[in-house]
Amino acid sequence: MTDPRPSLIRQQLADLGRRHAARAGGRTTRVLVIGNFGNGNTGDEAMLARTLQELPDDAEVKVVSRNPRMVEALHRVAAVPMEGIAFTKALHWCDGIAVVGGGLFGTGASPLVKALPAIIWATTARGRDITYVAIGVYPGTPERVLDLLRRSVRKPGRISVRDETSAATLGDAIVAPVVGDLAMGLAPASPAEARRALASAGVDPAVPLLIVAPKALPNPILVDALQDAAATLARRWIERGGAVAGLAISTHADYGLGLARRDEVLINELGERLGRTVPVLGPQLPPALAKAVVGEADALFGLRLHALIFAVSTGVPCLGVGWEERITAFLAEHEQAAISTRPPAEDLHAWVDRTLPARWSARPRLLSS
Repeated sequence: MTDPRPSLIRQQLADLGRRHAARAGGRTTRVLVIGNFGNGNTGDEAMLARTLQELPDDAEVKVVSRNPRMVEALHRVAAVPMEGIAFTKALHWCDGIAVVGGGLFGTGASPLVKALPAIIWATTARGRDITYVAIGVYPGTPERVLDLLRRSVRKPGRISVRDETSAATLGDAIVAPVVGDLAMGLAPASPAEARRALASAGVDPAVPLLIVAPKALPNPILVDALQDAAATLARRWIERGGAVAGLAISTHADYGLGLARRDEVLINELGERLGRTVPVLGPQLPPALAKAVVGEADALFGLRLHALIFAVSTGVPCLGVGWEERITAFLAEHEQAAISTRPPAEDLHAWVDRTLPARWSARPRLLSS
């Protein structure tokens, strides 16, 4: 997974729909953005925020969303529901469509996502432009979906993917540059905004900060082991003079676990293990602010891919858990530490003992600002 290349992504979006708009009398170009937005996940919203940053200023934009009101409030952009008459009208309204990653296509994709390439194929037949931006296409994608996806992107410049696995899944016949996750290149909010958010959560800016970004997994025994690992890290960090806060990336847990195992609950459970309250940042922080908050930390431990992406892209040391291939590959590429799902306590202590002293020197920038 490489850093996104702004020029390539901007180029993908620069002329999207302009030919169709010109044929319609030269009006403002209308762009429809489709992705997994409005589902309460800051990582997905970060990819949308980056896309909106890269679109031409003169484009009229609408976003297809699971929750249009949430998207409109968070991004200040018009949004329509991902189904029904409003979606159909939006397809007729637009001049070009941008389908935005991450892991849209693969095992467990929703029926609508599986149908999306066919919908897009039909739309391109009516003269609309299409581009797939930094998408994930993984083994397990039905062959029929892959075939339609390949047909719609045979022209150069119509697709980029976020990792090598996606490029390999599409096959050698499709030129799909690997641009990494869009959140890597998202412009963060200002440090002052991030410090205000941290102060509002009760975090002392003069103390080196460890952020923990948990995620519930289907195996409760594994989750308990990782919560113990987080507590071991946090306890050592506090003993060495630091502070700990939690970052809630999502409003709900994945894998059908719902609200009962959401990030905020796991952070509160970490506080119970430590015998103290752990401040919680999020969920539903604006993506640029979430990235800036991570940038003000001194280290991050997490299972959430986008928390790790925020850390790497802002120069914050991070420790991830190698529970899935994409996280292990990301950490290896960026030379960040990874642990097994049941790490020895001495390994966790060693990471803190290496990381925290090296970050003390960064603290005067906060005290003097």
